[in-house]
Amino acid sequence: MKLIAKAIETTGIVETQRRLLLDESLPVADKSCVRVIVLVTKEMKNDKTTVSPEPVDYVNQLAGLHKEVWQGIDTDAYLKQEREAWG
Repeated sequence: MKLIAKAIETTGIVETQRRLLLDESLPVADKSCVRVIVLVTKEMKNDKTTVSPEPVDYVNQLAGLHKEVWQGIDTDAYLKQEREAWG
């Protein structure tokens, strides 16, 4: 048996009684067999869950993340101390 699969990405909400409400119609024939993979996110906009796209540049995406951890620390001195500890 030859299985042909087509991936379709969309978003939606899992409602009460475990019903999945999609944000848009799927381009499939009625009563088609499908396999569902659910990616759960916590980001909410207008009562709908959104999935952020994968960033093209991770360096720019993460730049400045947790910068408050380094406030008041001389990073050059910290790095020098760490490098000296290596050996």
